[in-house]
Amino acid sequence: MRSQYGHIAEEVRREIEDQLSSIGMLFRVFARGKDPASLESKLKREPGKYQLGGKLIQDVIGVRVALYFPDDIPIVKSILESRFAVDRNASTIDRPESDQFSVTRYNLVFRLADEAADNFARIRGDAPLDLTFEVQLRSILSEGWHEVEHDLRYKAKDDWSGHDDLSRVLNGIVATLETSEWNMGKVFEELSYRHYKSQNWQGMLPSILRMRLKGSMTQPVIDALNSDIQVAKELLRIDRPKLLRLLSRAKPKLPITPDNVILFWNATGPRHPCLLSLTPVVVNDVAAGVSA
Repeated sequence: MRSQYGHIAEEVRREIEDQLSSIGMLFRVFARGKDPASLESKLKREPGKYQLGGKLIQDVIGVRVALYFPDDIPIVKSILESRFAVDRNASTIDRPESDQFSVTRYNLVFRLADEAADNFARIRGDAPLDLTFEVQLRSILSEGWHEVEHDLRYKAKDDWSGHDDLSRVLNGIVATLETSEWNMGKVFEELSYRHYKSQNWQGMLPSILRMRLKGSMTQPVIDALNSDIQVAKELLRIDRPKLLRLLSRAKPKLPITPDNVILFWNATGPRHPCLLSLTPVVVNDVAAGVSA
């Protein structure tokens, strides 16, 4: 049965997708609204746990954001918390102990915005449902592992009884995935450094930023980087999380082109004259707005 909350979940998904796409993040986002049968099952499973005036169900609307790189997870968390009102008491971050193999899970609970909250309230009637939505943040590789684990082990616990050795092996795969994610980041670090050494700024920038950039760097910007190697060196060491957070606050949103990103970065930080002279008024104005 189609969830009556599905259209609200889709609105939330689109808003998050638009926000992250506007800054060139690499990600996938999924959303669902709980169907009536699922809600009824949850209420019957623990009678009396959820009731109006008391504890309310907070995950009727669920969103999953899978990031290509695990170091983007705290960046997205910060961006979402600046956009939506977070319920910190209900939000959790599950990190495995140092001697355990498991997926790190960010489960964040946010309040619905006014219009969505009004629509939600009309639909829920007197059901004990909170005007919130849950966002789960994971990396792409851990997302795939979690889907397999959830559907084929968590939901089939009896099938694994007496097979602890295989259960440990399945958990051990997480360690392999974490190593792969770490090595993937190192590959791009090394690639960006090699491009820096050969003064290939076109190749260096996407390797550093790991973003969806539109188009190519123009010759004037290339010439500016060629004119002062120190500027290119600072670009190599760019504070990527800070850049993405500043871009998320930009109004109006800038097209994520190589030139715009470099000129915006320079205008919000180092302010090298060779780049400032190339910076359009709109980029300067946007940079001034987020730096204030």
